[in-house]
Amino acid sequence: MQSTGQVIIVTGAASGIGQELCRLFARRGARIGLVDRDKSRLETFADELRQAGVPCAAAAVDVGQREQVQDGVRQMVAALGPADVLIPCAGICRASTVDDLKISELEEIVRINFLGMVYMIEAVLPSMLERRSGQIAGISSMAGVRGIPFEPAYSASKAAVAAYLESLRSELRPRGITVTTIFPGYVQTPLLDEINGMMGADMSGGKAFTPSAAAATIMNGIERRRSYIYFPKGLGFSVRLSQLMPARMYDRVMGRMFSRFPISRRDSAAPAPDRT
Repeated sequence: MQSTGQVIIVTGAASGIGQELCRLFARRGARIGLVDRDKSRLETFADELRQAGVPCAAAAVDVGQREQVQDGVRQMVAALGPADVLIPCAGICRASTVDDLKISELEEIVRINFLGMVYMIEAVLPSMLERRSGQIAGISSMAGVRGIPFEPAYSASKAAVAAYLESLRSELRPRGITVTTIFPGYVQTPLLDEINGMMGADMSGGKAFTPSAAAATIMNGIERRRSYIYFPKGLGFSVRLSQLMPARMYDRVMGRMFSRFPISRRDSAAPAPDRT
């Protein structure tokens, strides 16, 4: 796939993997649509790209709000043309325990991570179907392959992303549209910093991918029109292999792995918070 002249729309574009993807595709001559809810950081990044001569348009949008997404995509299409590639990167993560499931946070996670992707697809897909051309590359997670302790909302949202994209793929392929599902491991982004703080230790054990390395891997897979992208490869193989583990064995392995995190040592006998 040649990126020159193509319109690439990226959500979560003001930081992390999304920002690095924008930079990489810009260097390939793409026209970049930037979506992020952090207006200040978004405008700063858009100015950086424009000063480098990159054709781009920015929309300060909360992807969890359907009407905002539709309005933002209309603005970018008017400025750049219809999307050739959509890369929904926007995502959030929170930790919780069974003593407090934090339902309001769960709802926000599902709204941003899953529905935010769905709303973006809804906004760009009609044009792709009309042209019989396009690519959707959504960010799931290794945590979407099998759930991990203390991140039930994040794991569920990313599993939903993977299942949704898989359901679309077979229907869209004969209509000229490629669907790519991306399963990253740990990447050194603000999201990882935030979840490390909640867990009380570094989830990656100091082995997180840099955003630039992650973006390069993702771009390579997108350009090759792969159906799946797993990285790092070793962790990806282990996580997929874990799908064959019986539930009891998987629970024991997870219990040992996560026992080092302070969050696992909270008093499970503590009374549930008063919600009245």
